[in-house]
Amino acid sequence: MVKVMVTGATGLLGRAVVSELQTQAEIEVLACGFSRAQTGVHKLDLTKAADVTSFIEYHKPDVIIHCAAERRPDVSEQNPAAALALNADATRSLTLAASQSGAWLLYISTDYVFDGTAPPYHEHSATNPVNFYGASKHQGELIVTEAKQGFAVLRLPILYGVVETLAESAVMVLLKLLLDEHEQFVDDWAVRSPTSTADIACAIAQMIQLRIAGTHIAGHYHFSASETMSKYQMLLAMGDLLGLETGHLKPVTSPTDSAKRPHDCSLSCERLASLSIQSKVMFNSGIKKALQQSPVTMALLKK
Repeated sequence: MVKVMVTGATGLLGRAVVSELQTQAEIEVLACGFSRAQTGVHKLDLTKAADVTSFIEYHKPDVIIHCAAERRPDVSEQNPAAALALNADATRSLTLAASQSGAWLLYISTDYVFDGTAPPYHEHSATNPVNFYGASKHQGELIVTEAKQGFAVLRLPILYGVVETLAESAVMVLLKLLLDEHEQFVDDWAVRSPTSTADIACAIAQMIQLRIAGTHIAGHYHFSASETMSKYQMLLAMGDLLGLETGHLKPVTSPTDSAKRPHDCSLSCERLASLSIQSKVMFNSGIKKALQQSPVTMALLKK
C-alpha cells in the first residue's frame, strides 16, 4: 500500500485529486486541510513547520501532493506575507520534512511563473513572473528543485471543476456575469487554457503510478487542456451550452485587473506527453459536467 498525502485536500483541485486517488486500490490517501477540514480530513496548519514535520514523521507518507496555495493574484498582491506563508514558507517545511522522511514531493505550480510574452512555454523556458502570485509560486518551485531530492513540479493553467462556491474557480465564478443581465465588461485580452481538475487528477494519478513502477519522475512538468480562450470567450461558450443570452457581455481588449496578468502563458506539455499523459477533456464537455455536478451552480441556474 502506497500512502499519498494531499495538502489542500478541501480545495478545488485537492478534492478532485483525493477523489481520483481513492479509486486506486493500492493507494491510501492522507487528505489534509485546514479551514474546511471535516470528517476524513486531517486538520493541518501548513504555516506551522513543527506541525508539518510531526505529521509527516508520524504518518510516513510515501508521496506528498502539495495542492494547497494562495491562488488569487489580487489577494496575493494585497497581502504578500500571507501568500508567501503558504506558497513558499509552507513549501519549505514540506520539502524539508519530505527530504528527511524519504517521501516524494509533487509541488503544484502555475503558468503564471511566465510573463506571457513568448508562448508556448516549455518546461525548460525561462521564468519571469509579472505579479506577486506568480513570484511566490516561483519561490516555491525553487525551494522544491534546490532540495535536489528528485522532487517534481507540475505547472497548471486556470482551473475549473466541481465547486462548493463559485469563487473557488476563476472560470466557474464567471457564471455570475452570465446570469446578471446588466451590461458586463469581460476580459477579452488575456489568453488562458481552462483545464478540468478531474483531468488533472487523472494525470497526477498516472504520474504516481509511473513513479511506483520505477519511472524517474522529477523536475518540471506541464499539464494543460489544448484549447485557448479569453474569459469572454469562455462565457460565450458557457452561454451557448446553457442556452443563455450573452448580448449583455462586452469584451474588453486591454488589461483591467488590479494585479498585472500575463497576456498568454500557454503551456507546451511535451514531458508528460512523452509519458503518454495528455489532457483528454475539451472545454464544452468538461464545463458542462462541472456545472451539472456542482449543486451551487445548479441552484443558480434554476432561479
